[in-house]
Amino acid sequence: MARRYNRAMSSVPALLVTGIDSDAKSVFLRALFAARPPQARWALLDNDGGHLAQALAGTQVAVAVAGGCACCSGQVALQTGVVRLLRASHPQRLVIVAAAAAEPVTLARALHQQQLSQVLRIDVHVCIVAPDRLAAAEPAARLLWQRQMAAADQVLAPDSLITPTLLGATPASSASSPRIVS
Repeated sequence: MARRYNRAMSSVPALLVTGIDSDAKSVFLRALFAARPPQARWALLDNDGGHLAQALAGTQVAVAVAGGCACCSGQVALQTGVVRLLRASHPQRLVIVAAAAAEPVTLARALHQQQLSQVLRIDVHVCIVAPDRLAAAEPAARLLWQRQMAAADQVLAPDSLITPTLLGATPASSASSPRIVS
């Protein structure tokens, strides 16, 4: 019989990953999951088209796909996906990859709704940016990316060094502006 997720349990720490370039996010996530401590139970919620989930198939990571844009049409799918994944896998850390088009303010509001905030705690929000892709982006995409970078705790290149903070070993800094790491 499956255990019910206990509301009295402490919330699960999460890493939120945004960015417009899915390929750059994929490079970053492969490095992140490769650096994951061997005994750590992690889960991935892929809201970026499902290809990231496919890349992790067969690993020791619980994976779910939530369709639709996480900040508008897919909010319910995102929230439902988070709850189902937490109930099914009881992870020690959850990695949420948002769709490229996710508006950061609306995404944050969706992830901080009362029911979800009882079981989920976004410790770190990173925005993955490939500088060459940012420079070549259309103006509307560049503006969205800039909003995502402004909302993030850290702005990282796809091949950034995986730090203890990203692995969940230390709490995120309380700096008021994002740090850019390359």
